[in-house]
Amino acid sequence: NCVLLMASATPSLESFYYAQKGRYHLFELKNRYSKSPLPAVEIVDMQEEAAEGNDSLLSRVMCDKLTEVLAKKEQAILLLNRRGYTTYITCMDCRQPVACPNCNIPLTYHKKNDRYMCHYCGYTMDNIERCPQCGSRRLKSSGVGTQRVEDELERLFPQARLLRMDADTTSSRYSYEENFKAFEKGEYDIMLGTQMIAKGLNFPNVTMVGVISLDKALFTGDFRSYERTFSLLTQVAGRSGRGDKPGVAYIQTFVPDHYVLNLAAEQNYDEFYKEEIALRKSLTYPPFCDICVIGFSAPLESKVIGASRWVTQLIKEYISLHKVNFPLRALGPAPCTFEMINNRYRYRLILKTRNTADFREMIKHVLGEFYKNKDYQTVRIYADINGDIGL
Repeated sequence: NCVLLMASATPSLESFYYAQKGRYHLFELKNRYSKSPLPAVEIVDMQEEAAEGNDSLLSRVMCDKLTEVLAKKEQAILLLNRRGYTTYITCMDCRQPVACPNCNIPLTYHKKNDRYMCHYCGYTMDNIERCPQCGSRRLKSSGVGTQRVEDELERLFPQARLLRMDADTTSSRYSYEENFKAFEKGEYDIMLGTQMIAKGLNFPNVTMVGVISLDKALFTGDFRSYERTFSLLTQVAGRSGRGDKPGVAYIQTFVPDHYVLNLAAEQNYDEFYKEEIALRKSLTYPPFCDICVIGFSAPLESKVIGASRWVTQLIKEYISLHKVNFPLRALGPAPCTFEMINNRYRYRLILKTRNTADFREMIKHVLGEFYKNKDYQTVRIYADINGDIGL
């Protein structure tokens, strides 16, 4: 008989849908804590900035506001959800990126230790002057990480006290809390970080929030990408103006007309929900179904392909034999978005269904039969219901 309270300024689509349908009780807070006004949010078109000769990572309006904030002894938060210095290095001759040998995913350059790093398996290598594929010296850096933005801020605002918060700077057990306390005490002027700084923080002296870029998050291929981006933008903008001083927020983007960015700028969750729930319904995604991902990985691609096809056939036979009555739509099997991680090939079978007892019984049977099959002893299998299917 316990009570579960779920609270968020940007609840998940599923939670809000159930609240609308009466499955959950819905309580809404229409006023901001302490009744301070929401920050004014401005979308900055970086294509216009580039066309007018600004090749900096920061727009002119954001630089002007940072100058004003620093002059008033106020604080600012800047968000970029990419750690490292550059997100990938490409050879201009063979057109191949410098990739992880274990995952075949472009390595990220980290300037602090002058090394390339894979953010998926942890592989690292020394900085190089020649392409590993063709030996060319014509290597080009692309993409932006928090380390590069940190360098840019130090160049533009040498007097500012800068705190960078990402997985590279907060590896110790208490570093999160210690850094946040130091920022709250006014020991830093600007906090730059990844999504760890976007939610649940209350710094009354923060009067400006800047989003360097979140464009890539919109187009990850996951059906939840719009929801995550809207939530991240709305929440980080809400870190501004939480005290007595009014706040502003800037969203830098190359797609200024995208409806998700504009609704996030308006802090308009209700309209975003209407748009997104209609899209989910038309494409049959949660909350209108449950999604089960059956994943496979193995050192040999032939084994992982064979295993995924064998399980698909096993499901077909189970449905025919047991005459199941739950809806089921299968997509795949097909390679995952990142086909290989840590020297293991990865495939998945996506099932759109209803998470009923009969369906779970089928999955239990499939997994049990798979473990008995000695042909695929090197293949790992998992079943994940309503998890993240982006990778």
